[in-house]
Amino acid sequence: MKLRTESVSWREIDGEMVILDLESSTYMKTNESGSTLIRMLVEERSMDELVQSLVDAYDVPAEEASEDAGAFVAMLRERNLLETTA
Repeated sequence: MKLRTESVSWREIDGEMVILDLESSTYMKTNESGSTLIRMLVEERSMDELVQSLVDAYDVPAEEASEDAGAFVAMLRERNLLETTA
């Protein structure tokens, strides 16, 4: 999975990521862990890679990181911010 690049812009401000979807004219703001995941999703990543990035960055158990990454990815999908793969 990868963050959609067409009509999406993002900037990091004070450790938080602000993401603007130009198609829907909506924006979202992430916390620090969400910013970690967004930086990872600039390139194609697996869920396992996302989970490991949270474990490494925040020294949390893999189960907790998996739940957090899964919820974040679900929210990005709901907002149509991930590229769809054929």
